[in-house]
Amino acid sequence: MGNQVREICLIAPSDRLARKAGAIIKELNAPVAVYQASLEDAAQCARQLIERGAEVFISRTGTRALLERELDATVVGIPTMLSDYTEILDDARKAGGPVAFFAYDQLTDDVKTICSLLRIDARHYGFRSMADGESCVRQAIADGMVLGVGGAVTEDPARRLGLRYLPLENSSESIISAIHTAMRILGLKKEERKKQEQLQLQLERYQAVFQFTHDGIIAIDQEGRVALINPVAQRILQRPGDTALGRNILDEIPDSNLWTALQTGQPQLDTLNRIKGTTVYSNSIPIEVGGQLRGVVATFQDVKSLQSSERKVRIGLHEKGLTAKYRFTDILGGSPNLTAAVSIAKSYAAARATVLIMGETGTGKELFAQSIHAASPRQSGPFVVVNCATLDKNLLESELFGYVEGAFTGALKGGKIGLFELAHTGTLFLDEIGEIPLDFQAKLLRVLQEREIRRLGGGTVTPVDVRVIAATNRDLAQEVSQGRFRSDLYYRLNILSLQIPPLRHRVGDVPILADAFFRKFAEKRYEELRPCFGQVLEQLEGYCWPGNIRELQNFVERISVLMTTCQPGSVQSGLLMDLIRRQMGGQEESPSAPALPSEAEILTAALLRNGRMVGRTAAELGISRTTLWRKLKQYGIQL
Repeated sequence: MGNQVREICLIAPSDRLARKAGAIIKELNAPVAVYQASLEDAAQCARQLIERGAEVFISRTGTRALLERELDATVVGIPTMLSDYTEILDDARKAGGPVAFFAYDQLTDDVKTICSLLRIDARHYGFRSMADGESCVRQAIADGMVLGVGGAVTEDPARRLGLRYLPLENSSESIISAIHTAMRILGLKKEERKKQEQLQLQLERYQAVFQFTHDGIIAIDQEGRVALINPVAQRILQRPGDTALGRNILDEIPDSNLWTALQTGQPQLDTLNRIKGTTVYSNSIPIEVGGQLRGVVATFQDVKSLQSSERKVRIGLHEKGLTAKYRFTDILGGSPNLTAAVSIAKSYAAARATVLIMGETGTGKELFAQSIHAASPRQSGPFVVVNCATLDKNLLESELFGYVEGAFTGALKGGKIGLFELAHTGTLFLDEIGEIPLDFQAKLLRVLQEREIRRLGGGTVTPVDVRVIAATNRDLAQEVSQGRFRSDLYYRLNILSLQIPPLRHRVGDVPILADAFFRKFAEKRYEELRPCFGQVLEQLEGYCWPGNIRELQNFVERISVLMTTCQPGSVQSGLLMDLIRRQMGGQEESPSAPALPSEAEILTAALLRNGRMVGRTAAELGISRTTLWRKLKQYGIQL
């Protein structure tokens, strides 16, 4: 025998049956292996097969009885059908004398009946072992039998002793029937085993929770006697081991919510109690079976431990950077466009739906996302940031959903928690959502719909309570029309949409932002250098800041470095003027960069968008009507 065996094995007592069964199995493509063994060797053969994984056996009647008697094995007998005797009975009728029918145990009634109808003088000889088989043959010869009919056990002694013999073979129908029965039994065994494994796993989980949870757990029966108590509850009650079992709960906790829940049948939730000098937070839940109150289960949490754990969680989240640092008060500026965006964002904070933040690069989309989270009911939960543009596309699934140990080469021992799980009870910010590959979008959509994740390589799903805020600088509607973004994912994300205005549409906010950045970068020399910095901003009045707030911040930082190291007397300093000229020319460090739109072009475009209405145009640009009129006159723009 090889190292691998099938779960279903057919043990044939003869070479003829082995060949016939093998041909049928091949034709059916059935998962069955065939082994040949005599009645004496069948038990040993089956025992070896069981050790190597066999679960169900197929055999003829005698072998089946032997295996069931000597082994704890599931055996399907190949049924003896009347069709098995069809050809033999015609020869038996012409035998010219009495015919011996050899069979394990009893001959079937239908065979006896057909022999009677065909006027065959049939005699039955039963056996239960190889030795019995030869004894039966000798007895049949002594009784004057002229012909023997039977299987492999009596065939060899019959031929040795000179009795004409017709070997009985199972029909194809009986073999096929046995194979199908064995396959059904194997399926049932696997299903039952899976149920038992799941039940055992569930019990182990309950036991693990019961023994190792940080909560104390006590269960009482309908009489108020303690039926279960875990180690934490034992410690709170100052009762070592199981010494509290069987005692009335009032003897252990005089003012007990368990007793109240038992008497009223109503849950006692979120209550504070004093137990043996320990203040605990408890919940007591009545247990009903068949409409009858059968007891109460209560959980206890030591308030001091609870406070300590909460503190550790908050410290851990802060250390991991999973907290939102910014609030709506950190969003600087007073232009109408910005004020409207902040107002909308604040209204979204109280909602639970997904938010899609749209805006050009550098407009502060993450600042808005953090502010929404910080103002939401989830503010105490984690805030997890994922930049979809920088995340390796091959690692996207494992990073977002996590993986189990051994999921792929290089996977960490013990697996890894995904960002969705890390953001549980909080907010997941998916920045640059338009960059995720099309083939991954379906998986993300499923998580957003089902609110559960499956770790890479894992077989179980984990529910997650996460609010998603997505951001993009792309036109996702256009991406959908061009087939680069799934429409169903787009509509799932775009429940609450928020458009962040670019800096060129909030011109009046530039000095406010620039001053805040300069205060941060100039530090102690802020007041000293502020007048010179004001002159720099005047030189940049016509610049539209295509890189938005991020570009403004970077420019202010460079200016701050020059001012604090070169100590220029005024804005006319050569280094400062060179930097300003390059900024206004849109060249920065790259001389080949294209020229940026002039302020005149920005003003003209804004007028056209607003039907040449001065009030609406000024509101969009975040400047006063007087300033807009002055600039129109300066650039000779006609209404």
